[in-house]
Amino acid sequence: MKNKILALIISIAIFYSCNSKEKKADAEIEKDIKNSTLISVGQDVPEFSFIRYEDTVDINDFKGKVVFINFFATSCPICIKELPVIHNEIWSKYNSNSDFEFFVFGRGHTAGEMDTFRTKWEYTFEIIPDPERAVYSLFAKQYIPRNIIINREGKIIFESTGFDDEKFAKMKSILEKELKIK
Repeated sequence: MKNKILALIISIAIFYSCNSKEKKADAEIEKDIKNSTLISVGQDVPEFSFIRYEDTVDINDFKGKVVFINFFATSCPICIKELPVIHNEIWSKYNSNSDFEFFVFGRGHTAGEMDTFRTKWEYTFEIIPDPERAVYSLFAKQYIPRNIIINREGKIIFESTGFDDEKFAKMKSILEKELKIK
């Protein structure tokens, strides 16, 4: 009986020790993500321009609209998991809304890579190449996927890194509220 109690105590101690290490590692990652993020909710979107459908456009050209921005890379498994959900639950649902703009940037990718990737996965939205990470570097130093929502006044109203059901639900809720969808 003593051996069973001792084994139980050791098992509980190991469990809490491992969970403590996991929580500490998670806290360190969250701290690192926060430190690598260069924007915050409430601030104006950084100034930048990019090529869209062979024309150079400025992010300020989209004031008056709700703007959704996603940064991803083809080498990121979480990004690959998230992008179909974004395609089905954001792009497909809101792309016909004249008050909505949608931009997916391929962090570190060329136009050719993005065209090949888009065709392979049968995405119906444009993927904007950001080969030098010029646009991405205005928002963060590292970590993807990243999603940003900008309101009609050009202010950041949502920012997240990573992908899980809770973050995605919050993002959709904010987007729907901003687009006044019931």
